[in-house]
Amino acid sequence: MIYIRTHAYNAEKTLRRAVDSILNQTYQDFAYYILDNGSTDRTGELIREYAQRDSRIVPYYNKVNHAHAENPDFWNLAKKIPEGDYFCILDADDCYEKTFLEDVLRFMEKNRLEIAACGTAFWDGDGPKSAILGKKVLWQSVIADTPEKMDAYFPMIHWNLRQVWGKLYTSKAAAARYETELPDWWPKAYGGDTINVMECVKAARRFGVYGKTLHNYTVSKKSVSHKWISGREGADVILHAKALEFLKVTCGRVSEQNLCFLYCVYFNAVKDTLMVLNNADMPVLGKLEILQRILSHAYTREMLAANTSYLGVGTAEKQTLLREILRWLESLTYTSPDIPTLSAVYTALNPDFERLIPTEQLLWYMSKAPGVVSSLAGSDYKTVARLLENMLSGKRMNHIPLELARTLAALFENQDAYVSYSKLLIKVLIREGDTARAAAELLEWETILPGDSDLAKLRKTLS
Repeated sequence: MIYIRTHAYNAEKTLRRAVDSILNQTYQDFAYYILDNGSTDRTGELIREYAQRDSRIVPYYNKVNHAHAENPDFWNLAKKIPEGDYFCILDADDCYEKTFLEDVLRFMEKNRLEIAACGTAFWDGDGPKSAILGKKVLWQSVIADTPEKMDAYFPMIHWNLRQVWGKLYTSKAAAARYETELPDWWPKAYGGDTINVMECVKAARRFGVYGKTLHNYTVSKKSVSHKWISGREGADVILHAKALEFLKVTCGRVSEQNLCFLYCVYFNAVKDTLMVLNNADMPVLGKLEILQRILSHAYTREMLAANTSYLGVGTAEKQTLLREILRWLESLTYTSPDIPTLSAVYTALNPDFERLIPTEQLLWYMSKAPGVVSSLAGSDYKTVARLLENMLSGKRMNHIPLELARTLAALFENQDAYVSYSKLLIKVLIREGDTARAAAELLEWETILPGDSDLAKLRKTLS
């Protein structure tokens, strides 16, 4: 028997399609557990209607959405599948082709698999009429039932490891799922499905993907993947770590190919997270703190440094992402409390940034020197030099860009430029009335270059 589970929240518009796709299966030996997950529409009424018509439907009703304590038998169904039986999940806005159960079960039994997945068709759930957006399906079936095969096929089948639907699980595999009791490290925003599938495969090992499209997924921009949920950036990190752990357990190692592949997966996850963060309704400081955590994490640094160009995420793609981040930062409006965190964000992109532009000068550069901050954060020193040269060509030059020009000269060990900028800085400080600092700078340089004629002139001016 196959035990099927669907939990539905305000799904009156899609539930019939989902339930009918189960009831109309060519394989009919199943029990269908359906939960009204605290809905405020007609979802509960529809479930009662179906349960009265078909005794294989086992209805549950929550008063509160995702209150696991209300119906623990439903939520922990995967832990109680009898040996020899199977487990399956269907979302309330998706549906299966009528031969899904029969075809996938036959595929499992023929190849002695513990878990089997199939291909998925993606349908537009936001338009006036449903339209297919694409498919994810292998051109042939794949059996990953040994460490060597899992190692070789991992990039090909990784997508099928990311979601719980579109699969059949044996009782042994299903029992490995995390359900109502979650560990402290569990991803809070998204990714729980991926963790569960990987846990099931780790426990059962014999995994296969049937090369046929038998599952239909409804795509909607209203889904949680398009909304900011606290902890999303942490979920990206957890999923990367758990994927590495999965490979170590199932393959005995993380090959260079699979590591680079996972860096590409992480790159796209970060890219999506940043897009959602950009559109999130939260204070600027909150966005900066999250961005700083993302950019400073070891996984992000490793990903940016890794050679992944042969997998389609090369230097150009990474540079494009960084430029988008810099343009986004330039578009925001900042207040003084934001600046230390903003400086930390730029320093995460370029470790030299904090000593090139002191925190107290950052707001000045943001408003008075367009392009300098972003160019520095992107380590584009040629552009910085050109922008500074233009700024320093005016008659009323400011000491702030002069300090940066001098620091850059020191960074690149250009002694002549460093001396020239230092003399010019003393002259500007005198003109600006900061005689104390000008005197200190002059005294230091008179010690380094005794008898220098330019310094002698500056001493007369200061006196």
